Amino acid sequence: MWDLYDHLLETTTPGKAQRVLAGLWWTAVQGETLGLALSVPRSGKETTLAGALQGRELRDLAGLIKSWNFTEAAIGLAAINSCLNTPKAVEQLSGKGLTQLPDISAFDFILDLSRGKKVGIIGHFPHMEQLRQNTILTVFERQPHDGDLPDTALEYLLPEQDVVLITASTLINKTMPRLLELSRKAVTVLLGPSTPLSPVMFDFGVDILGGLVVENPELVWRCLAEGGGFRSFRPAARCVNIARKGLTL
Repeated sequence: MWDLYDHLLETTTPGKAQRVLAGLWWTAVQGETLGLALSVPRSGKETTLAGALQGRELRDLAGLIKSWNFTEAAIGLAAINSCLNTPKAVEQLSGKGLTQLPDISAFDFILDLSRGKKVGIIGHFPHMEQLRQNTILTVFERQPHDGDLPDTALEYLLPEQDVVLITASTLINKTMPRLLELSRKAVTVLLGPSTPLSPVMFDFGVDILGGLVVENPELVWRCLAEGGGFRSFRPAARCVNIARKGLTL
């Protein structure tokens, strides 16, 4: 079950963490770029590492992705993304420069691909109205909203979907390997600012990466430090969507 994590860790680059922030909504690590990961509220025991993270090797922090303390695991994923979510990585994966790709959400990117099909989403995202109107949509959520199914339904219904969208925060709670296994017959989209822009994800069954590259790290950092969420820092980052080679959209 750790194969995905081990291969992802192998792609991290040398360097030190210039600063680390476990914010209310998002966690951030400053390395080559500013890497983000979803903060997991009330995730259990507080970390005993606070005060000793700045200046650590990014590869050491990245290893925290395996921690069962989800605050620490979010720091690990943010450290991974601080190495990987760069304009250079985007160009290597897509063959295009960052500004050549449309700055749109993954929901807009896959709209034509998923039209009329059975679509499963792990995690309740905002702004799904158009997707709901044009697909047979099922939302699986640990804390279900009206119309959602509990995540215990995943084992039964995920293999029946044509397209599956998975929040990248499932890397933090360690459910992603199983979700990818259940989705192996579907077109699988990994989405959200927590998404590592790495070819490793394609090797383990992801078809489309819907991630984020931070363009103005100071503004994003200030928004997170002041309790802001995605909408507050969206103007300071660029959404990127990259499909694996051979996938016809």
